[in-house]
Amino acid sequence: MFQDVAREWIDELTAAGRMENHDEEGRRALRRDYAQRIEEFFIAAVTKQLEPMGKVSDFERMLVWDTQYTHKFLNQTIPGYPSFKREILAKARKAILGDATPAESATKS
Repeated sequence: MFQDVAREWIDELTAAGRMENHDEEGRRALRRDYAQRIEEFFIAAVTKQLEPMGKVSDFERMLVWDTQYTHKFLNQTIPGYPSFKREILAKARKAILGDATPAESATKS
């Protein structure tokens, strides 16, 4: 998931002409960096959400042993998980890229 999100961001930045100084290898390195930072942001936000429920250890165990079912677990545990996930990714984008999502940018213009 994190690689896919990072790839989308790179594609959007490329389409907007903001990646002209990066060759293909530079974009790949940036995608790996973004993916790692998105994952860290996501895990921190999910952990904060799960703490009051006492589910952090379950989540951490899933990350280590059973990542296939992580999103299913989160969908069952966090009310409104799809919206929560979109919100996390929007905040991560703003923190990492310093800009709004394309949809937010369109509504602000």
